[in-house]
Amino acid sequence: MPHPSTTDHTHPRPSLLLTVTADTLVAADFTPRRRRAPQRGPYRRLFTLPGTRAFTIGNLIARLPMGMFTVSAVIMIAGSRGSYALAGAVTATGLAATALIAPWTARLVDRHGQARVAVPATAVAVLGSLALVLCVRYGAADWTLFACYAATATTPNTGGMSRARWAHLLRDDPAALHTANSFEQAADELCFMLGPVLAAFLCTGLFPEAGTLTGAALLMTGVLVFASQRSTEPPTPDRGASAPV
Repeated sequence: MPHPSTTDHTHPRPSLLLTVTADTLVAADFTPRRRRAPQRGPYRRLFTLPGTRAFTIGNLIARLPMGMFTVSAVIMIAGSRGSYALAGAVTATGLAATALIAPWTARLVDRHGQARVAVPATAVAVLGSLALVLCVRYGAADWTLFACYAATATTPNTGGMSRARWAHLLRDDPAALHTANSFEQAADELCFMLGPVLAAFLCTGLFPEAGTLTGAALLMTGVLVFASQRSTEPPTPDRGASAPV
């Protein structure tokens, strides 16, 4: 039959229950186990750092329109001018301009800081989008559509700027940096999937210019929120100290 182990009341020890099953001695320990603290997931731990939630929210708002502008422009121009060839040529010109201007914009961001460059660059891109809407709406010459859409090429690479912040904040934690880069990749794919769907819904469900106007508003708002988080912004290189005396 079971027999509890003896216990010294002055020096308590864990309570054991001893019993015999067939030819086996079994000892059961009923000592209360200490509960382990709940472990946070790797993605949740990223956002315990000060400022990371705010700049991520702003960046996601600014990143969503990246998948909206091309679809919105095609629907808007083709619906107004009746030519998908013209709409495709305008958006292709914008993509070509982006390929030329984007590296230059990124270099300025690295040299002078994200907030100082991203906000005015975004303002120029938003003005280009608004000008495109006006030109389409009021029947301006076709060449104005190319000029306006080319101006949107100054849009900064918000995903790249977000990755730069993570690299700065997690420079001493490679595992956490890997997790942050995985999150950024997932955010990119999500925004590029949702953007065209949202653009098509707005342009067809409301009015043809709705997609472009909504995208411009989201882009400007997101970049302003993102740039306002100065505590997480990577430092710019000290160009004065690089020159030998």
